[in-house]
Amino acid sequence: MKKLLLVAAICLFSSALFAQLASPISFGVHGGIVSTKLDTKIPNVSDLKDKSDNGMMLGVFARINIKKWYIQPELNFVSRKSEIVIGGVSGEFKTKSMDIPILLGYKIVKLPMFKLRAFAGPVASFNIDDSFSSTLSQQFKDEDLEGAVWNAKVGAGIDVWKLTLDVDYEFGLTDVSSEFLKKNKMMNVTLGFRLF
Repeated sequence: MKKLLLVAAICLFSSALFAQLASPISFGVHGGIVSTKLDTKIPNVSDLKDKSDNGMMLGVFARINIKKWYIQPELNFVSRKSEIVIGGVSGEFKTKSMDIPILLGYKIVKLPMFKLRAFAGPVASFNIDDSFSSTLSQQFKDEDLEGAVWNAKVGAGIDVWKLTLDVDYEFGLTDVSSEFLKKNKMMNVTLGFRLF
């Protein structure tokens, strides 16, 4: 009987300790497709078209849960592509950046194995590489890209077990460059996995 009481006491103590130590923070990895369209403005050029193109994103995230609310900081490597067409001649503009979103989210549906979420927040994007490939490169050779720009995103996501699927719209708050390339517009689809 004493052994049974001792085992029960240890179990109760362990459960209480685990409850105290259980963290509301989870970490995960995610990746996905980024569809980017630039807003290009060139004086005295009327036959200019901006077209979206697909790039990719890989990153890590933390989620700090506060009841139905959560804060989600991320660190993402993003490779973006967009197309510019002037007078029938197209060029592809590519950038690589490290993006740091800080998202505030709300769990609209919160079940043990399923969650439906909505989120929004700012994104700091730090340019690490860029290129322009085409005969149009002469028009953009002196383009001075900003080292960092601010974007914002709004979206929705679902969690099933440890899997996460997010769809969001991201738009530029500041210009990509001081000359012709203005604000980015992006649609992002990401699939993630919460490690713990």
